[in-house]
Amino acid sequence: MNNLILIHGALGNAKEFDEISSFLSKRYNVLIYEIPHHGGKSDASIPFTIEDLITDFDEYISKIGDCFIYGFSLGGYIALSLAQSGNTHIKGIITQGTKLDWTPESAIKETQSLDIDFLQSKVKPFYDYLLSLHDSYLPDLLKKTASFMIELGKKPSITKESVRSISCPVRMLRGGKDKMVSKEETLNICNSIQNSYYFEIPSFIHPLGFINPKHVARAIEVQTSSFTYKWAKTSFGNIAYKTIGELNENRPVLLFLHEAIGSIAKWKYFPEKVSNSLNLPALILEFPGYGFSFEYNNKRDDKYLHHFALEQLPAFLESINLNQDIIIIGHSDGGTNALLYSSKYPKKVKGIVTMAAHVLNEQETKEGISPAIEAFESGKMKGLEMYHGTKTESLFYAWANTWLSDDFSNWDISEDIKKNDVPALIIQGENDQYGTNDQVYIICKQLKNAIPYFIEDCGHAPHLEKPEQVIEKIKSWSTNIK
Repeated sequence: MNNLILIHGALGNAKEFDEISSFLSKRYNVLIYEIPHHGGKSDASIPFTIEDLITDFDEYISKIGDCFIYGFSLGGYIALSLAQSGNTHIKGIITQGTKLDWTPESAIKETQSLDIDFLQSKVKPFYDYLLSLHDSYLPDLLKKTASFMIELGKKPSITKESVRSISCPVRMLRGGKDKMVSKEETLNICNSIQNSYYFEIPSFIHPLGFINPKHVARAIEVQTSSFTYKWAKTSFGNIAYKTIGELNENRPVLLFLHEAIGSIAKWKYFPEKVSNSLNLPALILEFPGYGFSFEYNNKRDDKYLHHFALEQLPAFLESINLNQDIIIIGHSDGGTNALLYSSKYPKKVKGIVTMAAHVLNEQETKEGISPAIEAFESGKMKGLEMYHGTKTESLFYAWANTWLSDDFSNWDISEDIKKNDVPALIIQGENDQYGTNDQVYIICKQLKNAIPYFIEDCGHAPHLEKPEQVIEKIKSWSTNIK
């Protein structure tokens, strides 16, 4: 497993990562670096200056070796400061809520909120939180931090020019409700780093302890996964994608197409497992307006899936010069895209696998969307923000409102896929809340070379609910593709 170092912010300590690290420990070797003068290092002998913190962290990393870093607030500042010095052990940095605009004036402004009487009277919940972290040491830490900020304001270690030397990928997170760190100051530095991406999560605020630990952990996973992403330049904007294995013109490539509110990261481990099982390379993309792809706010109509499959997808494949045969694996909307694309470009497609694909708008589909809207509006789907950031709300309603619209009520593409002779495996969970088994029967009736496969005790996402069963079926089906 990769090493993942977590660094708290000023006035924080290692306790803040108790729950976060438990969510991450299955995927990473999680290590927590406590900043000197915080937590277990409250009696640190080194001076509390940015130069000394950078030196101390450099020595810490030298003992750990190659690592990813997540730094909250000051933790992100320390990580970026060290990265610009050329530390080769740093393989990627995620910052969250990191203040980067340090001047003598901004430092004075920040220290005004560190007065203990101010905290007790004006921001009591935050004061209580800090007291739970530091107890009687809190007054001393507040004074130390104020002095640290004043000195940092006089001599910041990060500038637009200094970060140009950073070579590792950087992802800069900011909460949409963060009142301490502005979007402008974050972008000012982000745009100066060669391999960087700004990602805003609308519901996040600044104090780490006031954010759902599961959401923080998921955001870290998604951002870390994006370190390997590439971007294809198309007329629809830059499309994010990820490759697995080496693409070889003499071998087919697996192409994964996501669902209506999906992304690269939402596939989780499934693409890697399929790629390994079939011993084939893979491509996973995010359509425009999703995840790490560029914004794309064109209004959807009853042809939006045709637009995805017959315009955006060909533009992506052309942009990356993909010439080899493809085997498309699509979930939900992605399955429909696979049907449409293979019907128009059969010579480019060696086979397709669909899971929960739609070819008509059933009453069950509409009934399944209504509870999703209720869950979204009650805040139960905040996890989507970790994948799509500021695109989340518009993306969700673009999906839900389109399928519930009058114009979409009679949507039916069964004639568009008629006589498609590409080998196809049509998978459906028998408990799918968004569609019935009739979807499969219609698809298989229209296609010339399709095999239906139903999975018991399975809902809308067979690849996540029954991954081993799905992979085994894909593997046995693929042996018959000529």
